[in-house]
Amino acid sequence: MPRRTTGDKPKVLSTLHASSADNRGTDPKASRWESTGGCQQCDIRQRALFAALSEPVLEHLLPSICSAVIPMGDAVYEEDEPASAVYTIGTGILKLVKRGPAGPRIVRLLGPGTAAGLEALSSGSYRHTAVALRPTELCRIPAEVVQQLQGHDGQLADEVLGQWEQQLESADRWLAELGQGTVAERLQRLMAILAEMEERESRLVQLPPMADVASILGITRESVSRALADLQREKALRRVAPHTYELPPETLH
Repeated sequence: MPRRTTGDKPKVLSTLHASSADNRGTDPKASRWESTGGCQQCDIRQRALFAALSEPVLEHLLPSICSAVIPMGDAVYEEDEPASAVYTIGTGILKLVKRGPAGPRIVRLLGPGTAAGLEALSSGSYRHTAVALRPTELCRIPAEVVQQLQGHDGQLADEVLGQWEQQLESADRWLAELGQGTVAERLQRLMAILAEMEERESRLVQLPPMADVASILGITRESVSRALADLQREKALRRVAPHTYELPPETLH
C-alpha cells in the first residue's frame, strides 16, 4: 500500500488528537504524562513500534504520544485493570509481575526498545502489573491510536507482530535460562541478560534489589545472598558498589 503524503491526510489521522485527549481524561495516572515531540530524534525509535512509519504520519501522531520518567518502584499499570494504552521503553527496565497462589512473582523484564502492554490491542485488561525496576523513560500511546494506524499501515502491523514474537522468545528464554541449574548459574545468567538489556559496553551490571532477584529466580533472598558470596569468592564476579558487579568478559558472550 503506497504511503500517503502530508497533503493527503488519511481519515485515521484526523481522529488521533481527539482520541488521545479522551484517553488521557480517563486514565487515573494521566497527570504524570506530558506531550512529547522528539520521536524523530529518538535513539530508540528505530527499534520501537513506530520504526516503519513515514515522517508525515509520525508528525500527525505526535500529539497523541505522551512521555514520562517513571520512578523506581512505581507501577505503570496494574494486572486486570482496563488496558487503554501501549508503552514503549526508552531507557530503564520494567518488571512484569503476576499474581500467583504463593504471592506475586516477577515473570519477565522488558528493556529499552521493547513495548509493554501489547495486550491492550487484543484484550480488555492488562495481564501483569508493570513496575519500574529503576527510573524508566516511557512513551504512552493510546491503544485505539495504534489499532487505527495498524489498519492504515501494514508495516506497523508487522512491527506489532514482531514485538509479540520478541516477547514470546523472551518468555521462552526466561524459562530455559533462569528456571534450571544451580542458584549461582541462574544468577550469572540473569546478570548476563541484564547486561544485554542495558546494551552497555561496560561489564558492570546493576542488580535489582535482593527481593526482586529472589522473585525472578523463584528462590529465597538468603539463597541469592549465598550465591553472590560464592561467586565473589570464586572470582566469577566482583562487587564494585552497592548492587553493582563487574562480570568477567566470557560471561557476556
